[in-house]
Amino acid sequence: MQFIIVDNDPRAADSITGFIRSAYPQAIIHQLRGTEQDIIEECDVADLVVMDMQLFEESGPELCARLRRINGRTPVLGMTCFPKACYDEQFREAGGQALVHKEELSTLLTMIGLLLHGGAEPGYLPTDAARRAVLARDARPDATADDMTDALTPTERNVYRLMGEYGNDPTQIAAQLGIRPSTVRTHIRAIRRKLDLPTTKDLMRLLLRRRNR
Repeated sequence: MQFIIVDNDPRAADSITGFIRSAYPQAIIHQLRGTEQDIIEECDVADLVVMDMQLFEESGPELCARLRRINGRTPVLGMTCFPKACYDEQFREAGGQALVHKEELSTLLTMIGLLLHGGAEPGYLPTDAARRAVLARDARPDATADDMTDALTPTERNVYRLMGEYGNDPTQIAAQLGIRPSTVRTHIRAIRRKLDLPTTKDLMRLLLRRRNR
């Protein structure tokens, strides 16, 4: 049995690895930081991926969605040190199977057991159904998301427009709008939620397609 722990904090990853190993002493456990070039290939062959929601180059939901597009077998268990509500909807739409708080270690083990037997946390989909849902969202016509831009606030529309010029660069966008980069990231999350796009990369693909029309 092979587990992958994806966490950019080595000490947190070591702690979680040790805790999982105490329950699954025969398991092979590899740690990744989320920046590896072959991370999807590594995760693709694992029996379970345990993934932090905050990584360096892309978020946990973004990474999960990339894996789920090619893999309908490996369950992904998300972890966060923030309230679950911060990532619950986003991670579910990215094709994850469960989300736990990092301090709830007993829940972590419970969810690992559930996922290894093909289950999922209530409200989440099992792996194969999650993959089909992610692919179905990818295949939707652009007009569906375009029409929904009417639901954006004026500031969200400005962020959306500036992403078409500067890409996913909160610092540049913040400078144009006179707000903080963290506020831009909050607006981007809200835009994705309203357009029903699971990851920022999905939003950038939509903007690129619109620009190329």
